[in-house]
Amino acid sequence: MKRLFLTTAICLTLPFAAQADDFLVRADLTDALVYANGAALTRSGTVTLPAGQHRLIVAMPDLYEARLPQMTGADGQRLGVPQDLVNFPIEEGALDTEAQANARAAVEAAEDALQAVQDALVEADAEIRSIETQQTYVSAILRGGENGVSMPDDPALVPQFLATLGAETERLSQERQAAAVARRDLAEAVTDAQTELARATQALQELRPLGTQITAYAIDVEVAEEGELAFELDYLSQSAGWEPAYEMELDTDTGVLEVDRFVVLRTNGAATWDGVDVTFSTATPGRDRHPSELASIPARLIDPEEIPVQGGFGMMSMGDAESRVGVVPTQSLIAGAAAPMMEPVVIVEDTGVLGAQFDGLSITYPYGDPVSVGPSGEIMLPFDTVTLDTEMENRAIPRHDATAFLVAQVENTLGEPILPGEAVFFRDGALMGDGYLPLIAAGADVEMGFGPLDHLQLRWIDRSLAEGDRGLFTTSTTQARELAFGVTNTGTEAEEVRILYAVPFAEQEDLELDVSLSPRPSEEDVDDQRGVHAWELVVASGEEALIELRAEFEFPDGQILDWRP
Repeated sequence: MKRLFLTTAICLTLPFAAQADDFLVRADLTDALVYANGAALTRSGTVTLPAGQHRLIVAMPDLYEARLPQMTGADGQRLGVPQDLVNFPIEEGALDTEAQANARAAVEAAEDALQAVQDALVEADAEIRSIETQQTYVSAILRGGENGVSMPDDPALVPQFLATLGAETERLSQERQAAAVARRDLAEAVTDAQTELARATQALQELRPLGTQITAYAIDVEVAEEGELAFELDYLSQSAGWEPAYEMELDTDTGVLEVDRFVVLRTNGAATWDGVDVTFSTATPGRDRHPSELASIPARLIDPEEIPVQGGFGMMSMGDAESRVGVVPTQSLIAGAAAPMMEPVVIVEDTGVLGAQFDGLSITYPYGDPVSVGPSGEIMLPFDTVTLDTEMENRAIPRHDATAFLVAQVENTLGEPILPGEAVFFRDGALMGDGYLPLIAAGADVEMGFGPLDHLQLRWIDRSLAEGDRGLFTTSTTQARELAFGVTNTGTEAEEVRILYAVPFAEQEDLELDVSLSPRPSEEDVDDQRGVHAWELVVASGEEALIELRAEFEFPDGQILDWRP
């Protein structure tokens, strides 16, 4: 795919001349470089032109979505500046593809078939009316009287006369019945033909043929001699995007994590994606290209009494604010502007990378097969399958969970980042749920949860003897709490379990704390979280492992103890 440039066109074109011929051209979407939001698209086409000046009318169903169009010839030279053309009339089917032409022919054949059976049905109705007219005449004869026919004067002719009328009545009845059956069959055939026409019409509509009025680009060109002109039309569009998706299958026997990677391609524009060569890119061309503007900020002295502060009970002066909340930082004021409202300073902690950042570099993923997107505008494409080794851990949080959970520690050894996206998690073939996979940089570690372990049941017991000590706040000067927590293995084999618990700790000088744990933790302050301890235990089948915790607090009279065990 060629890059989009904003340079002046190479002079292969001349201004549009009134006598120039129009050449209607179809240029299908052939290549796409798809970003997370947006795409660089390429349409390709060929046209045979005689020597002279001409105007190419290139059909553009997605004209209103296209930006920065550029048309180039086979040698890469610019052909002309595309000009918008709206409601340009064309003959029906003039720009059909082979598939669309076949579908249109099927619609026409279905219309002919429907018309034929409808005509036959009309003829059948006429035949029935003819028979009914004859029956009416025979009935009039049989009634006799003023409008009827008299019996023969010769008695010998009466039997012959009656036999003739009876035979004619029987014949007409049989023909009426046969005609009714034929009409019924034709009525069913009309219904079938109408259904077939609806199906053929739907099939044609799904191919999204161009109508009799199109949006297009008009490009003026001049050719020196008759020949075939091949061209490419490149432009940007926001009507496409992609995101990764994953299926994570963990084999607990081997510890291998099999990752099936998919690409979800979404299109929401008027362009038809049929057999397009697609490349997916992590680049983000929509990001800012330049840094923020910076203005000078002078330091100024102001009278605190002149700064209004919005308090809980209306406006109050700076002096009142200082008496209530202590030191209030001053803010610089723009000369001549009204004094600003004082707001608390918000400090945002940097919690790490929130998205992929490659210092201007990007990764592209060419998709091997041509891509076609149906009427839904979305398709999930299988990309590849990779495997990663894991370290598995049975993790137990007795204070909050009923069972232990299987957690896999995964290192990204693929040599490229694993991009964020939706993921479905399986453990030994069983579905464990879905979630969102964060960005995993090359070489980085991540934890993945693979569901509860029902045979590892967790317990938390409050053994405190004093009543009224189970709340969040306690006011006596000395308090003691005794707790037990652990896991019961109801499985058939011994299991290694990592138990985590947040043990109380004190940071205030007036609060004295004595904590005893039995057994002692295997690791303290896990991941630099003060008080979060870990126990690595092997629990035999049918056994229970409990950890005893005793915490004694001493604090001055009148103070309130705030601790959640």
